[in-house]
Amino acid sequence: MVSRQFALGAVIISFIIGAIGVFLFISQRLDRCTAPPFVDPNLLPNANFAIAGDILGLPAGWGRGAGGVELRGPSVDGQGFDLDGDGRSLQLIGIANYALTPPIGVQPGVVYCFTVATLTDSLLRSPTRARLVFEWYDEQGTIIERVVTPWQPVALWTPERPPSAWTTVGGYARAPQTARALRVRIEPTSDDRIYLDMPRLQRGGQTLPQAHVPDPPPPLTIAPWPAGYRAAIAFTFDWETAMGGLIHSRSVDDPLADEDPIKRGMRMRTGVETSITIFARYNVRATYYATGYNFLMGNREQRRFMNDPVFSWASAANGWRSDRWTTRPWFSDDPYGTVATDPAWYFGDQIEPLLAAGHEIQSHTFSHLYGGYADAATWRADIEAWNTVAAERGVRPAQSLAFPWSSSAGMSDANWDVIERAGIRSVTRLSDYGPYNLFPTDQQGLIRDPRCRWLPGREGRIIACPDFYLTPARAELAIAQIERTVTAGGMIDIWAHTEEVTSAAQQAAWENVVSYVIGRGDIWVAPLSEIANWQIARMTLDITTLSEPTTSLERGERVAQRYRIQNPSPYPLIGLMIDVPSGMADVAMNHEIVPREQWQGSGWLRIDLAAGQSIEVTLWPTRSSSR
Repeated sequence: MVSRQFALGAVIISFIIGAIGVFLFISQRLDRCTAPPFVDPNLLPNANFAIAGDILGLPAGWGRGAGGVELRGPSVDGQGFDLDGDGRSLQLIGIANYALTPPIGVQPGVVYCFTVATLTDSLLRSPTRARLVFEWYDEQGTIIERVVTPWQPVALWTPERPPSAWTTVGGYARAPQTARALRVRIEPTSDDRIYLDMPRLQRGGQTLPQAHVPDPPPPLTIAPWPAGYRAAIAFTFDWETAMGGLIHSRSVDDPLADEDPIKRGMRMRTGVETSITIFARYNVRATYYATGYNFLMGNREQRRFMNDPVFSWASAANGWRSDRWTTRPWFSDDPYGTVATDPAWYFGDQIEPLLAAGHEIQSHTFSHLYGGYADAATWRADIEAWNTVAAERGVRPAQSLAFPWSSSAGMSDANWDVIERAGIRSVTRLSDYGPYNLFPTDQQGLIRDPRCRWLPGREGRIIACPDFYLTPARAELAIAQIERTVTAGGMIDIWAHTEEVTSAAQQAAWENVVSYVIGRGDIWVAPLSEIANWQIARMTLDITTLSEPTTSLERGERVAQRYRIQNPSPYPLIGLMIDVPSGMADVAMNHEIVPREQWQGSGWLRIDLAAGQSIEVTLWPTRSSSR
């Protein structure tokens, strides 16, 4: 017979084991940022989007970067999806957009996690990605730190293959010591529509991806541009033949759409000649963004490009003057002539003079397609065709792309994948419409922050650069934009179409702006791809503080600061300028002392780093600063 004491002990042990099991079960749930049974630790206000806000379509407390973040669902407008059965979810559209949670009070030092269910019904049937940005605020409501999670996949819904479940985008971060509130941003990596549902914020979540500071400051200060320049400017042109865009003009974007495309093609030719003349006076090298027919000397053989596409999106509903191109092959108006018989259609004879003058030729797409309407297969065919005809004229595969009609709005993640795999490393002429606009302007029309930035989701691989459209009426505004760029230490692409450098007024505007920039003497002027590649290399530069101290009897056993600087990019960094802190007596590169006259007067040390090269820099303090 079991004694009462033994039975009581067994009950106690069973209770302890059960409590431990419950504790472990709850801890595991919290680590996964999920609610334990009968308890919901969700700290997020209005997490079910049920309370309406002051902005139509936006739940109370929630914020957004631009339009395109709004309530959808069966119970809202009969459109979209929802996961938890309440008929509501939050829609997010636009690569420059974000959804922002209501503020949540937090305790310093505590780990918080956030999760949200995601689904996309991309019009281009492309899977996409999203990430979280934890924004920590102090008592005054000022952001003190931003940390970001890795990009995470979003489930793709199609009528033929609906997914079995939504995907969860999540992450965790620790509240800084001065943090009093938190808001979480959900950001997309493309313009594919994303639905968000069942967001939650709670303590824990350490099994989720950890959020990190996106660009921690390096241990050494690096100048933004080579050789001491304060800013960078590229002068660029969109350059199209009659076949390469002008007969396909989209009337809502093209003020000259009603003009004869043949006359416009001839102006495009003339503008190449006049712009070359202007640039030659100032020793400027520019970028000409060309369409595919620009490389042809003719097409007597009646070559077929891109499998003779018909673009159903080129409709009156989408801004074209008629529905002609919805049924007619895109290149069907080709006269199948030569440069001599049809000079407005083929510009192959202008390639060699441009290259001989030091200018670069990059892609304005082969077909002058609308980027956000084209699918991934069309993009792939377009880039392959451009590179093929460019090679025939001795031009390398494109590294930079200017979107026709600034048509990046609607670009899918799959489209960006194709562009990246094709070797495009910089893009410009991006959409200026709210949710898609990576470079917002102020009331004057000036880019607020004129700097190149990583394309979302392509950090370290594709850089997006802002542009300013130059016309005679905007010449003074261009000078103001240049001054803002210098103040920001940034970059701006000054551009027009070559056909716009044919009148006296247009040529005068370009002459004035180019002479102003060159006259300053502190702005780096180069082709856009060179500027972009240099900045990619600088932004991916790896600077490591070496832990082992270096002492020298010759220098009074002073302990030096040692750094390894590595350029992991495929681009050279010529003229990299490193700030030498005050109080340094000597500087060495790879253990060789650098003469003081090379750095002491300016306070900057110049280094030339080849692609893939690394170098060790040692800084020796003076006696007083080493104590």
